[in-house]
Amino acid sequence: MLTGCSTLIDSIFWSGDEPKEDERAEFQEEGDPKIRPGLFLRIGVTASGSVTVQEVLKEVDLMGEIVMPMIGTVKCGGLTVVALQEQIKDAYKKYFIDPQVSVTFVYDERSGMKSPWGSVLVLGSVQRPGPVNMPATRDLSVTQALLAAANPTPLADKARVRVTRRDKEGKLKRFIIDVDAIGKKGRAELDMKLKAGDVVYVPESWY
Repeated sequence: MLTGCSTLIDSIFWSGDEPKEDERAEFQEEGDPKIRPGLFLRIGVTASGSVTVQEVLKEVDLMGEIVMPMIGTVKCGGLTVVALQEQIKDAYKKYFIDPQVSVTFVYDERSGMKSPWGSVLVLGSVQRPGPVNMPATRDLSVTQALLAAANPTPLADKARVRVTRRDKEGKLKRFIIDVDAIGKKGRAELDMKLKAGDVVYVPESWY
């Protein structure tokens, strides 16, 4: 989603001189978030109205797996929580009659956890470059991402903040956002809404 009159840069303009930072943009499917390494899940199992497996907190390992009591290793990378619920339910049918399974993401933005809804990468002239987690609302603008990165440095060219987005076919689209105009002139309509996988790059001023 793009609001206002932010500038879409024609890819021809960039051919032969594409910034390496932009290549780190990733396409991520919209819809229900997928389970991936580093995310935390809360899982519980009941049967016949009683708790059969005490609710546990599990971190998905680098192989995209978790280990559950009785059924052992469960491959869950790339699944939605609904799909994982069904997989775990089928596994526990060997031990219980009509087991009911609950699976939810656990995320605390203050704890350093990865967001199930993905992240954007903020690079360049900012105080704290790196990934910025997407909130559950998936409502993250360029200025909010810069604030999460501790704001641009004094040398930043805030009139030419570049957002790069990769589409499903792997092509890159680039947008120039005038953050100066947003802040100094109240041009809120220029504040682009980001998607998970976007790269936000703040260049240094030429003067």
